[in-house]
Amino acid sequence: MNQPDVTQLHGEARRQGGAASPATVVLAPDGFTIVIAGTPPVAAGYRDATAVTVDAGSVRVRLGAGDGAETWLLERFGTHTGALARGLREGRLRQRLADGLVQLEDDAEIDLVEYEASGEAGVGQIVYHDRGVVLAPVDERHPWRRVRRADIGSVEPEPAVGGVRIQGAGRSLPENPGGAAIRLLRMGATSTRHAQRWSALRDGAAVDAAAIVSGLIPDAPYGVRASASATLLEGRPASPATLGEAWGPLERAVLGHPPFDESYAALRAAAGGETAARWLVAAPERPGAPEVPRLWFLVGLPGNLVAMELVSEGAHATYLFRVVPRAAFTGTLPARTLEAAIADVSEALIDARFLREPMALPAARLAEPEALRYRLALTALPSLAAARARFVARLVHSNTEAWTAALQDVVAWHATARDDASEWPGRAAQEGQIDEAAGQP
Repeated sequence: MNQPDVTQLHGEARRQGGAASPATVVLAPDGFTIVIAGTPPVAAGYRDATAVTVDAGSVRVRLGAGDGAETWLLERFGTHTGALARGLREGRLRQRLADGLVQLEDDAEIDLVEYEASGEAGVGQIVYHDRGVVLAPVDERHPWRRVRRADIGSVEPEPAVGGVRIQGAGRSLPENPGGAAIRLLRMGATSTRHAQRWSALRDGAAVDAAAIVSGLIPDAPYGVRASASATLLEGRPASPATLGEAWGPLERAVLGHPPFDESYAALRAAAGGETAARWLVAAPERPGAPEVPRLWFLVGLPGNLVAMELVSEGAHATYLFRVVPRAAFTGTLPARTLEAAIADVSEALIDARFLREPMALPAARLAEPEALRYRLALTALPSLAAARARFVARLVHSNTEAWTAALQDVVAWHATARDDASEWPGRAAQEGQIDEAAGQP
């Protein structure tokens, strides 16, 4: 909804299979209510609307999923039928985006566009935000397409169809298989504006990456910095092989000082020393503010594990994730699975605005009222939920000896663990130390 005002629309409503009654639908900023005289009102959040369809002048709304779901038919709203459907869909989009940590201004544009992508065609709502684009098909059978700004490749106008073709870049994403193109069609004069929005997001990621690299290694030759900037686009892991000459100076700039030098050296040693699979990752804390970079490293460990550590003030734990499902681990990892795991974790960190708690909190803590924000984010962000499914443990930096002993223990345990539901026996003690350091009970 484009404004915070409450809107009341009048018509008839009925549960599917029931009789219609005069009704008022109240659209408020945080949810909507179906009011029928003589019966309790039906109040729901916009996120509860799992389907909103328009058919022959009526709006069909499905609330919830599974056995407790119910379907309402909203009829005889006359000229306000379109406003009713639009209000429900727009409210749902905004609420789900907010759940997924994307904040939109009240006057942010939400356009309806025709699109084609990966053998699919339809109409969808499109929203631009600071870290990318969301295309939400009106047909709820199709998943949302979340495109991070670093994954936008070429942006080509298609004047013949009044459209824009956006080619994916970077890794193949589940919501954009194979980096395939997305085409926006029949937009007329507005196609130019859409092309500019996509290009500005892509170019902004490149500018931020260049500024971060220049801030870390300003004395490196221009060619080395330029190549590193193209590799270290927002949240994209870079290895010694992909960074080439830039790896050494960047490794020293990021990890050559306490307290992260010790843990990085220990993780690298555990993973094979100079031959260890390792990556650096960078992104601005806020797009357009590269002077405040977020930096993290990942190291592939024995025993089907990858370690991740954020290099910033206040980061005092090493996070461990499994690479492949435990039952599938036979002692060696299939090709490219380690790279897929480190990309998954890094993308989740970007999508979650660098929050690690949703990935790591024990189930009991996640169920507490204070963790509502995290539960909503896990529901709204598939990448975050996937990272949590990979999570094994976080090791607190209490002291070097204790951290090293915990690392050795979890690596040995995980090498033989086969049940993804099993929990490392030392996890509770580590969480207790983290709570104590944070002043939690």
